[in-house]
Amino acid sequence: MKLLKPVLLGLCTSLFLVACEKAEPLTQYIITVQQPMTGNMPLSCLYANQTKDSLVFYSNCPWEITTYQGDDSWINIQGQKSGKANMFCRYGVTLSSNETGKARYAIFRITDSEQSDKAYTSFSFQQYASRIDGSLGNAPLVKSIQGSDGSEIRVAYDAMSRPLALSLKGNQTEHNLTMIYNDDERKIVVQEVSKFNYRDSTFFVQNAVEEGVYQQMNFNGVDNAFYDPYCLTSLSTTSSANMRCDYNGTIQRSAVVDHLIEYRSFYMNDVFPVSFENAFKVLDQCGPFYTQYGIYYNGNGSLTIDDTHVADSMAIYRHYSDNRNVYETYKLSYSNVNNCATNLDVNQLLEGVDNCNPYLLLSMMRFARFTSVISEAKGRYNTYQVGAETNSNGSIRTMTVKDQNGKTITYTFIY
Repeated sequence: MKLLKPVLLGLCTSLFLVACEKAEPLTQYIITVQQPMTGNMPLSCLYANQTKDSLVFYSNCPWEITTYQGDDSWINIQGQKSGKANMFCRYGVTLSSNETGKARYAIFRITDSEQSDKAYTSFSFQQYASRIDGSLGNAPLVKSIQGSDGSEIRVAYDAMSRPLALSLKGNQTEHNLTMIYNDDERKIVVQEVSKFNYRDSTFFVQNAVEEGVYQQMNFNGVDNAFYDPYCLTSLSTTSSANMRCDYNGTIQRSAVVDHLIEYRSFYMNDVFPVSFENAFKVLDQCGPFYTQYGIYYNGNGSLTIDDTHVADSMAIYRHYSDNRNVYETYKLSYSNVNNCATNLDVNQLLEGVDNCNPYLLLSMMRFARFTSVISEAKGRYNTYQVGAETNSNGSIRTMTVKDQNGKTITYTFIY
């Protein structure tokens, strides 16, 4: 689905000021909309789990609000639908969460209630089928994932189906994240405590606090430009965290480190950024450790909200504290299982829970989420076969991952 249908684009004009002549005396009548507003259009684009908005307008003529096009049953404008001249109105707007599995919209008109054909303006609300994390608005929420290797993942959510807490435990790794949202400033704060083993040592990350801002973004696609009303491009520590290295229970060294997770572009001739619909990177760096995920779409689908997209390959580059590097590139094949019918990005379980990135599992960096479940990842050193069984609503019930040596892990999803 593109951002606007042609009929919607034609009707949503910016600050539509209309002058009309009446018999006596000659007067200019004006109706203006200040919110909702996207660019220069009186339009609000919302995700399936966004349920609050506002309407702000001014009219110096008697006015009324009517539904012009679409279904408005999911929209509640909290104010009068008609009024006198010279009124400045500021209303709250509440929306139902979109659990239909399809995008929806409604176009409203504010008209001169005495001469509706002379003075009017339009505004509209459009709600995507997808949530902010890329899952469908009717996807059930995963409470826990149990791995046959003893691994376990638990997630808690708020009323908007956003993650509030995540606990991830593998055989060598443990992550605990707590999320705090500030909707007025469009901010997210993540508090992190992590532990992981590398070779003979155990590393602890404590007191890590990362902050990010959801921004309105315009991206240049292959054939078109697309708009994202709520995009998180990076998370970074507001103050440095503590990283401690233990060996046999004895502290070997400690350091103050920063943690960063962000999108990065590939560049053509080291100058021109490649479109995200072709390729991009996600970097996760904590002190001397970092992992870089190279995502290669090559135009295989569209990153426009609600569209389908799958990468044809993915490169994973890991750098460790002793300057050891591990690099693998996977050629990817996909099943017909929808990765958006489950709220978590199940493809992040491909290399096991110990190598699972919790931020990508929660789909905070949403463009890295493929809309189909991987069936095979064929690399130079490692190859994985994936099988998934689904519930009647399309969500994952069990997922089995088998590596090139025949080792198999089955993940059971609990909702």
